[in-house]
Amino acid sequence: MTAISSTGSGLLDRIAASRAALNRPYKAPGREAEAPAQADPARAPTRVTLGSGAANDVVYAKPSAAAFQPQRAWASSARDDISSLMARNSANTGAVPLAERWRGLGGALLAQLADSPTSYKQTLADYVEPVADAAGAAATEAAADPEALRQQALSGVATQAATVELKVQTRSGQTLELSIAVNDGSLGGTRGLQVQLKSSGPLDSAEKAALAHLSEGLDRALEGLGQGAPQLDLAQLMSVDKQVFTSLDLKVEDPRGLGPNAAPGALGSFSLQLGPETKNLSMKSANGEMSIRVDAASPLGQGSAAQRRSAVDKMLQQIDAAAERGHADAQLVARFKDGFKQLQAPPADAAKPGVEAPDAARPAPSSPLKAEVDSLRSGLADFEASFSGATSKKNRYGGLKEQGHAEYTASQHTSSKPNSAGGGDAITETRSEKLRADYLRTRTLMLDPGSGNYDSTQIQDEKTVTTLIETAKNQVARALRKTDEHKRLSFDVLENHRVTAHHEAPQDRSYVERLR
Repeated sequence: MTAISSTGSGLLDRIAASRAALNRPYKAPGREAEAPAQADPARAPTRVTLGSGAANDVVYAKPSAAAFQPQRAWASSARDDISSLMARNSANTGAVPLAERWRGLGGALLAQLADSPTSYKQTLADYVEPVADAAGAAATEAAADPEALRQQALSGVATQAATVELKVQTRSGQTLELSIAVNDGSLGGTRGLQVQLKSSGPLDSAEKAALAHLSEGLDRALEGLGQGAPQLDLAQLMSVDKQVFTSLDLKVEDPRGLGPNAAPGALGSFSLQLGPETKNLSMKSANGEMSIRVDAASPLGQGSAAQRRSAVDKMLQQIDAAAERGHADAQLVARFKDGFKQLQAPPADAAKPGVEAPDAARPAPSSPLKAEVDSLRSGLADFEASFSGATSKKNRYGGLKEQGHAEYTASQHTSSKPNSAGGGDAITETRSEKLRADYLRTRTLMLDPGSGNYDSTQIQDEKTVTTLIETAKNQVARALRKTDEHKRLSFDVLENHRVTAHHEAPQDRSYVERLR
């Protein structure tokens, strides 16, 4: 036994006693080590006794933290090609884009549906299971029932997951449905993958072949949408065989893309609907939203593929000009232009020389008259399109120097009715554009709206172009184009929340062109 007195022990004795204590396990001292209750602490010297207590040999082991072991659960024990693909896509446990989780999965599911149009469902869940601690007690109640924990993990994969839903209708009346859910666990639920297929009935050989062709288009679309900054690659998906499929509806939602911590430009939702009458695309992200509707059938039929491509290029230039004037978000505008270009692309058959896509709604004028009428039209299919979103610009140091909001809409509508006076048709094509934008800009290094010291700009632009075409006796009798344009830019200088200078620059013009 080693004793250290508070009044007379030397330095070497204290060091030796400390080393001896560190080399022994801690044991609870017996009652004889306790100081007598009647002792006077003011008079008695302080004595610390280090050694083994004979009265109590209980050893307190250091409690072990509950261990956690990674587990992987499958809803179905059967291992097939889809399950192998799910396992491959889930091999990377880090933060990866959705494109990595989706890679090849949509196409493989459609291919399986073409081979065997039956229902199918599989779920993969990655979770951690608490195990018993060193004393043998269960760490949690769930650990006592591993199967209950497994089922809970599998059911949690769909909670707050990013989802893909595809629905296709065939001309024979069959309905095909596909769904994919990806969960990274960041918003709750269980990290994992879930896929499901549904078919209302068997498919014929033409439907199977068309579905196999559609699989690559779906993979390309999901590959683009799943990037950190979504991209639109819809051309092959929109080349769906209309002789086989009557409609296609694709929806993608990712709750992470619209939350308060969403990365700039991250995908929130996407929708593509292809029907016999219209093609619709809508998209929401952290920096704005857009919507495009294009008529699948024009009342006057399709123009040439070359004319359509030229008209699309001109429209993209108009969008660029409006975006630059309104200081719109560049990423949002780029996606809007991609969507507009792909929805306005000429039909696949129309791209072949001498071949026109069937259009039951159009009249059947003679070829020379049709070519002359088409040359006077815009070349675009009728449409409605818009985007809106917040805008911001930063200085070279990363500080905010400008912020605002921009909204842009454009449309085209065409109508045709008999011209009783001339025995031909009266055709009206109306195109319009609107831009609404406002932004605040600093006069120093960084923008601070709360200070009330900044420059404020507001923009209100409108433009309408109306083309009137009258035909008679199998020729164009008259053609006019009227343009109405109104632009207004308002600029204010604010100092301490008070307008110290104001400037407006309105531009109005209206004119008529005689085309024939």
